[in-house]
Amino acid sequence: MADINDYKLENLGQEHKSLVLEWRNAGHIRPFMNHAEPIPLDEHYRWLNSAEKDASKLVKLCFYQEQPIGLVQFSQINLTNQTCEWGLYIGDQASPRGSGKIMGILALDLIFKERQMRKVSAQILDFNQKSLSYHRRLGFVEEGRLCKQILRNQQYTDVVLMAIFREQWEKHSEVLKEEVAGANEGNHDR
Repeated sequence: MADINDYKLENLGQEHKSLVLEWRNAGHIRPFMNHAEPIPLDEHYRWLNSAEKDASKLVKLCFYQEQPIGLVQFSQINLTNQTCEWGLYIGDQASPRGSGKIMGILALDLIFKERQMRKVSAQILDFNQKSLSYHRRLGFVEEGRLCKQILRNQQYTDVVLMAIFREQWEKHSEVLKEEVAGANEGNHDR
């Protein structure tokens, strides 16, 4: 597993906008998004412009050793209620093992510590077992389900609603950070 210090979250720059479109339309990402159709360039740019101007959205690129590997988006940021939703993905499939976990740690630390949110929610298609498992490992718990909500492959699928509160994250993040550090110590012994 890579070292957490080799990762950082940065604002999305002009030079990475086409790369993000490529990721959003990639075969390992597209089927798990709420909208399954390929995203055209003009729609992608509308989304990016909206994200840049909308205070209820925050989009960050994750870099590993200065190379962009993934994206995290917080949306519906509500300062009064201190809540938001998130979505994320690793776009670069050649990223080191554990990159998703580290990106999640950095993103949740950012939103809870720097932005002072008290709750982060996620909506996950129920057939996306990898994402459901990922969220559980990060400490998210299922809060409900929107039954037969989204049409996929001529079938309606459920959307699983998951969330984590700041207090849960503060406790659980220490365990995750120790796991990452421990995995790195084990790699140095080899």
